[in-house]
Amino acid sequence: PAYKISGTADNKTVGPYLDTLLDNRIAEKLPEGEDTDADRSRRDLYRVHLIQSDLKKGLEAKGNYDGTVTFHPAKDGGHGEFVVKAGQQYHLNKVKIEPKEYQAYAAALKIKPGDALDAQAVLDSEQALLLAISKDHCYFRLNATHIATIQPARKNGDIVFELDVGRDAHYGPVTFNGTTTIRESYLRKMIPWKEGDCFRSDQIESFRAALLESGLFVRAEAILPGEPDEDGMAPVTINLTERAQRTIKAGFNYYTDEGFGTTFGWEHRNIFGAAEKFNIDLGLSQLKQSLNLDLVKPFFLRKDQALSFNNSYRHQDTDAYKETALDLGTSLSRKFNRYLSGTTGAKFTLSRIDDKAGVTDSYGLFSLPQNLGYDNRDSKLDPHKGWVISGTVAPFFDMLGNSDPFLKTQLTASTYLPLAKKSDIVLALRGSVGSIIGPATSSVPATERFYAGGGGSVRGYGYQAVGPSKDGKATGGRSLVESSAELRFRITDTVGGVTFIDGGSVSDNAAPDFDNLAFGAGVGVRYYTALGPLRFDIGVPLSKTRNEDDRSYQFYISIGQAF
Repeated sequence: PAYKISGTADNKTVGPYLDTLLDNRIAEKLPEGEDTDADRSRRDLYRVHLIQSDLKKGLEAKGNYDGTVTFHPAKDGGHGEFVVKAGQQYHLNKVKIEPKEYQAYAAALKIKPGDALDAQAVLDSEQALLLAISKDHCYFRLNATHIATIQPARKNGDIVFELDVGRDAHYGPVTFNGTTTIRESYLRKMIPWKEGDCFRSDQIESFRAALLESGLFVRAEAILPGEPDEDGMAPVTINLTERAQRTIKAGFNYYTDEGFGTTFGWEHRNIFGAAEKFNIDLGLSQLKQSLNLDLVKPFFLRKDQALSFNNSYRHQDTDAYKETALDLGTSLSRKFNRYLSGTTGAKFTLSRIDDKAGVTDSYGLFSLPQNLGYDNRDSKLDPHKGWVISGTVAPFFDMLGNSDPFLKTQLTASTYLPLAKKSDIVLALRGSVGSIIGPATSSVPATERFYAGGGGSVRGYGYQAVGPSKDGKATGGRSLVESSAELRFRITDTVGGVTFIDGGSVSDNAAPDFDNLAFGAGVGVRYYTALGPLRFDIGVPLSKTRNEDDRSYQFYISIGQAF
C-alpha cells in the first residue's frame, strides 16, 4: 500500500526525518500470513500502527513533544495519509554534567542552552564528552548516561549527563589464546599500545576489529579483569578462533569483442605464519592468457607498510598486437591513513611484440612505477557513495635498446552520488587522462601505448577499437581521454538497471585530445548477489571508427559494476 505524510512540507527539520522513517518502515517486510482479504487487512493495520508510532517518536526525537499524528485511510482502502501537526519545538534550558568536577568539559558537548532539544544531538554530545575525558585520563571504566527533564509549560527541557568513572589504569601484559598456525610475533606487531600505556577502552575495540579485518580469524574476543590490580595494571586476554586460510576462486565474463573469459585462483592468507598472502591466478580468454603469482608481506619494517613480489607470464593476441611476455616486479606500499595509500616499485618485462603494423621486436623494459591512491568508497564491488582516485607515473627504459626512454602518466577518478534515499538511485561518474612523454608513437612498445574501447572503457565499441588505426588495425597512441556516466537504480531487492554513456579518445600526440571523442551509450541489468552484482550491458556506438570491429552493438557479461 502507498502512504504519504502531510503537514510537514514547510518544516525543513522534521519533514525529511519523518519521510525517512516512513520509507524505512514501508521497506520492512512484515510476517507472512494467509493470502486472504482479512489477513491482508490485519497486516495493513499493523503496518499503519507501526508507522504512526515511528512518526510520533520521530517528532519527539526532534523536540516536538506536543506533536500529533493521525491516520486517514483512503476511500479505496489501498493507501492512506498520515496527518502530522508538529506543534512547537522544545529547546534546551540547562545542560549539566555530574559529578560537578567534570563540568569543565561542557565545551566538548554538541549542544548548549537555547538549542533545539534534538535526541541525536544529545547522543552525539554524550560520545563527545567521553572522548574528551578519555584524552586527559586513563580511566579503566568510563560510561555516560543522560537524563532529560521535560517542562511542557515552558516548552523546554533540561539535560543532565551522568558519568560513571573508574580507577586510573595502564595496560598490562597481553595474552593470546587459540592460535595454532599464526605466529604470536605477528599479532604483537598489530597491538596499537605498549605495556604501561594509558588505558583506552576504544583501543581495545579497534584492535579487535583489526584482527577480524585481517581475514585470519572468525572470532576475536577481548577479556579484561573486573578492576585493575593494586598497581593499576590491566592485563588483556585475546581469545581467537582461526578461520580457513585457503580459498579457491573462479569467475567468468563474456564480451562480444573479446569472447568468453574465465579466471581461476588459489589464495593462502598465512603461508609463512605471519599473514603473508600468496596468490596464484590463471586467466583464460580468446584474446589473453595469463598466469600471475603474487606474494605480499605485511608489516614490512613498519606497521603501515607491505612488501610485494609480483611475477607473471602472459600471451595476448589482439587486433592491435601480439605479445608474449614475462614480468618480474616488486613494490612497497604504505597506507598513510584510512583512505590514502601510495606504492613505489620496480618492474622488468621481457617481451616479444608483433604490433600488427609489420614491426616485430623484443624488449627488455625496466620501469619504476609510482602510484598514489585515494579510496573512500563504501563498497568495492557495488559502491553507492564516495571517491576513488588513482595517479600513476612510470619511467621506462629498454635494456635491449629497441625503444627510447619514455614517461607514462595516468590519472583516473570515479565518484558515486546517491540520488535517492537508501541509495536506490546512484549516479556514477568516471574520468581518466593519460600521456606518454618521449619518442614518437611508433617507438613506444605497442603494449605500453594507450587504447580505448571495450567493456572496461568505451562501451559500444570493440576492444581497443577507439583511436588511431592502420589498415583497419588499432595502433594505439600517446595520450588518452575517457569518461563515463552511469545511472544505476534498483527495481527489486535483487534486480537493478543502468543507463550509461561513455566517451573516449586516443591521440598520437602526448597532449590529450578532447576534440575527437567517440561516444557510446546503452542500457544494462544488474542481478545482485552476496558476492556482488552480475553485470549484463549492451552498448551501441554513436560515431564511426576506422577500425575493423565496427559492429552495431556490443554485449558484456561480468561480475561487478563497470567501474
